[in-house]
Amino acid sequence: MSSESKLVVELWDYFRDLIGSNKRVEAATHLLRLFEEYGIDVQSTEIEGECEYLDEAIMALSDIDDEDDDDDYGFDEGD
Repeated sequence: MSSESKLVVELWDYFRDLIGSNKRVEAATHLLRLFEEYGIDVQSTEIEGECEYLDEAIMALSDIDDEDDDDDYGFDEGD
């Protein structure tokens, strides 16, 4: 596992128990989105399987990316 992936997992492990269980997926998604903004590939297979909340967050981010890709193939609103 790369040092970046280890950092993501270790930070999440620390903060996970401080977050209510009903907010963990949302918090994990936000955390992973922040790491992505700084150029860390959080959707790599290195992180998958480390935590169920991170796995759900990865799936949520990939769904968002898929929706963004679908928008790129649409027509302009003015057409």
